[in-house]
Amino acid sequence: MKMRPIRVLAIFSLIFSLSLSLKVDDDLELDLELIKHQPCLFREGTTKWKRKLEFEGGNDRRGPKLRPVPGQPACYSIGGQVTVYEEFTGDFSIYLELRNSANKKQVPESCMGQREDGCGGFGSCLYCNACETITSTKHVKAQLLLDDKPIECGAGLKPGNYENIQLLFCVPNIEEILTSQGLNRETFKALITSEDGQSLRSLGMFATIYVFDTDVRKTMQTQQKVEAIYRKSKRSFFRDEPLPPEVYWSLPFNQMIKESQNFVACHKIYGNVKIRATS
Repeated sequence: MKMRPIRVLAIFSLIFSLSLSLKVDDDLELDLELIKHQPCLFREGTTKWKRKLEFEGGNDRRGPKLRPVPGQPACYSIGGQVTVYEEFTGDFSIYLELRNSANKKQVPESCMGQREDGCGGFGSCLYCNACETITSTKHVKAQLLLDDKPIECGAGLKPGNYENIQLLFCVPNIEEILTSQGLNRETFKALITSEDGQSLRSLGMFATIYVFDTDVRKTMQTQQKVEAIYRKSKRSFFRDEPLPPEVYWSLPFNQMIKESQNFVACHKIYGNVKIRATS
């Protein structure tokens, strides 16, 4: 019998932005550790995407850290020095690509709960009108902050170096994640416990954040339609079974990411999730 492709790794990828413990149950905690974060490689004249905004890199010893946002449960931010190379407008979208491997050929985690307009959800998802995202959806969110406040839609950032800009992420609570995966707490614990029944698993997390200053939702909507047609044409045991790599990377939005086109900022985050018993 073919087993369902449980997307447990998505559970951990969704909380990559933490650098502290998250309690899952009375006897279970997730310790999320930052390894490093850095801007995507950019070479003037050869890189296809246009760099307008760049965040400072760092690791567990130096540079900006990932921090919880006061008053916003399960929300975290990254700051440090931010360089604006060209005027950047406030009407922007953010795409989070989440995976459990640094291998770019591997298909990233799916976007769960994506709306018909191609936006929202959690996993590898597009967050449209990111200046409004935090208040418009319950699931994972992404937003740029200026002086700890959302950059207003339509507002602009002039070229220069800033130390008051932050990239903010919010994550779903454990109940939402378990519901989306069709898991109860006991099944979840069984999946993350090693074969000897004593130790708990540690998983790597890799995320890339892409920022767009143009409306790319139509490309994502087209991708949704193409993917729906493909899935209807193929027999599959499960609705959320990952697409073959050659199909995934041929879809319109994914192809744009693969070919490094149209985004204006790109940042990578690497970390580990360590799961441990508290009793």
